[in-house]
Amino acid sequence: MRTTIDIDDDLLLASKELAQHEGTTAGVIVSRLLRQALTAGAAPAGQAPAAGLPGFRPFAAKPGAVVTDELVNRLRDQAGI
Repeated sequence: MRTTIDIDDDLLLASKELAQHEGTTAGVIVSRLLRQALTAGAAPAGQAPAAGLPGFRPFAAKPGAVVTDELVNRLRDQAGI
């Protein structure tokens, strides 16, 4: 279904980056994450992500904090990495 909603800029950017990484659309990502949040379907810490992708669960962020590639790159630049 198509609709219009207001999403914070940092969350939209993060969903677009995740969509690009997974080869899908931001709408699919937002729908999946919203479904997980509303059904408490997120995998517990230490388990594989719900999509079944290999990897690890990152440390919990501060409430309201969204980490994007742009933020990581800016911090790398500041640190000279």
